[in-house]
Amino acid sequence: MEWELFSEKVVSFSAEIEAGKLKMLYKHEQKSYAVRVIENGKLGFSAGKDLEKLMEEARKMARISEERLKSFPLEKAAKVDGIYDRRFEELNRDFIREECEILLSSVEKAKIANAVITHGITETSIKNSLGADLFEKSTFSFFSLETLYGEGNGYAQTASRELKLDIEGTARYAEELAITASKAEKIDPGYYDLVLMPYAIHQLFSHTLYPSLSAENVARGRSSVSKGTFLGEIRIIDDATISGGLFSYSFDDEGVMARRKVLVDKSVLCFYSDWKNSDQFGATGNGLRTSVDSYPMPLPSNVIIEFEGKTDEDSAIVVHSIIGAHTANAISGDFSVECLNAEIDGKGVKGAMIYGNIFELLKRISGICGKKEQVENTITSPIRFESVRVV
Repeated sequence: MEWELFSEKVVSFSAEIEAGKLKMLYKHEQKSYAVRVIENGKLGFSAGKDLEKLMEEARKMARISEERLKSFPLEKAAKVDGIYDRRFEELNRDFIREECEILLSSVEKAKIANAVITHGITETSIKNSLGADLFEKSTFSFFSLETLYGEGNGYAQTASRELKLDIEGTARYAEELAITASKAEKIDPGYYDLVLMPYAIHQLFSHTLYPSLSAENVARGRSSVSKGTFLGEIRIIDDATISGGLFSYSFDDEGVMARRKVLVDKSVLCFYSDWKNSDQFGATGNGLRTSVDSYPMPLPSNVIIEFEGKTDEDSAIVVHSIIGAHTANAISGDFSVECLNAEIDGKGVKGAMIYGNIFELLKRISGICGKKEQVENTITSPIRFESVRVV
């Protein structure tokens, strides 16, 4: 029998604001475990807080499991900088109260519908029967808010590995979006150039492009791309080793060393993989858990989107965020989404729907415009696409 013990401890301070008032300020601490065992090639899994019972439960599951795994990995951790800020050790409620005051004073014309500020420390460890003994301590900060102005609303977010958030700048951005949206008007259906801002890119790509580059989806026939598929002039890199990256780590949730890999350079070069699929696709260090009580699966780390050409926003519909990306067909890449915050030449656009296919859309890129930023696990500049159907 082989075994693996995964543990995660999270200590966080959070504040919630509703209708412009501080509603809740709290500290949360939780430690959870997950155990996997391999018996006769069958994989058993159990998760919870009672470590003594988990091994027995995992062995019971292995006897009836249809999941297979040859062995667990034994690798070293990569050296990754900028994912831990010592200042978090001194974090307290007064610090977050001050951030709330900054937020409330930053929005002058609009109203704050809701907002969340969170700072936390995560400790992750993995041990297994082959001798793996890995530990990592990381920190995270997150801020999001929704603003209202008349009948318009605006949403914005920012995150960091440091105990520092651009609350004022993010709040004012959300306020500007709400003001623009309050004066928005419908436009005629047709084909328009679009500029997708980083948040809109992340929303769309996460539900269309990224799943197609998963080793497991390719292995199970749930992806319409294969190695060598041409995706336009775009370059896509998955890199868990970026200094300060929001999705950086020295080892993944199975104990595989973090790596940098070029997924796409005009055509598909490789796929991000977990340990189970590494025999076929190679070990890429992308075996991640959506929560402690879930199996590791192939998931992207920091995804960097690159394109050589540069352009501008002139006469294009600039889309800040979208609604409905989760309804996209992750296999075919077809999507139909609504623009939540959009404008053209400074004038708000109301109720515009974008129709298309992600693989065709990638071939319509005319250039990037504006600075690169990270939204969740996507790192990109705003991207301009030519002649996209808008209704």
